[in-house]
Amino acid sequence: MNVRLIWAKNFNPRVKKMLRDAQNCVDTQCVEKMTEFVPVGLPRYRNSGKLRDSVEIREAGKIIYTAPFARHDYYATVNHQNGGNPKAQRMWFEVMKAKYSTKIRQEVSRITKEHTR
Repeated sequence: MNVRLIWAKNFNPRVKKMLRDAQNCVDTQCVEKMTEFVPVGLPRYRNSGKLRDSVEIREAGKIIYTAPFARHDYYATVNHQNGGNPKAQRMWFEVMKAKYSTKIRQEVSRITKEHTR
């Protein structure tokens, strides 16, 4: 689902900054916490770098893994524990959300409270 927000010209710049900072927090927290579950050490990445090193945040709210087999490994039908990372999982974003969504929300809440002071 994509959502596009268009701000009115007189929208409070302070609120815009708060929302930008909150989205930055979500993006960086997701990338950091997903690393725990991303497979590494698979032979197919030998010449193209590690999958977990291929992550990019190209725009707010969009996290992309650029390694050649990233999509395949994400949607694979088996987990990847024997690829160099014992915690590796398929669909690592969903696994990360299940484990860390509360902590990420708490961090975003802290940031928004700082902006409202």
